[in-house]
Amino acid sequence: FVVPNHIVEQFSNEFLQLYPSANILVTTKKDFSKNNRKKFVSKIATGDFDAILIGHSQFEKIPMSIERQRYFLESQIEEIIEGIEETKALEGERFTIRELERTKKALEAKLEKLIAGVQSGDAQKSSDMFMKCQYMDEITRRKRRCVCHRNTSQQQYVRIIYNAEILAIQYISKKSLTTF
Repeated sequence: FVVPNHIVEQFSNEFLQLYPSANILVTTKKDFSKNNRKKFVSKIATGDFDAILIGHSQFEKIPMSIERQRYFLESQIEEIIEGIEETKALEGERFTIRELERTKKALEAKLEKLIAGVQSGDAQKSSDMFMKCQYMDEITRRKRRCVCHRNTSQQQYVRIIYNAEILAIQYISKKSLTTF
């Protein structure tokens, strides 16, 4: 679970109240010092934890290689291209096609910036979190889901939608579907 930094301890206490026998890993600032970061991420990937609780700023420090980010963006672009072709073949609405093309251009721009080495700004943080969650799911062989939590009502609404999207992606993957 990725939670706001100031409630990591509170969240862990409440989690243990609900699941007293749970084997949880709770991050500290010390775990994400420059010297300990790689070791800790390895512990996340190889450990057999029921839950991992991590603060937003710590989660942002988990490195993702340029190659992995590039792969993720290229995969999304491929899916969008397939969606455009499928929508055209089914004589779908022009509005849908235009929106897909707009999304494709935005992803291509992100990919170009990534290749050029341009750093992402605050607007990219949610996309980066999604990428990292997908990555964490892969390295743990989807045994655990990465869930991001915020603490405002608007952010809670976004979190619910985000979690629904993750569940939909997992369901679609299990059914071997590429679009819906």
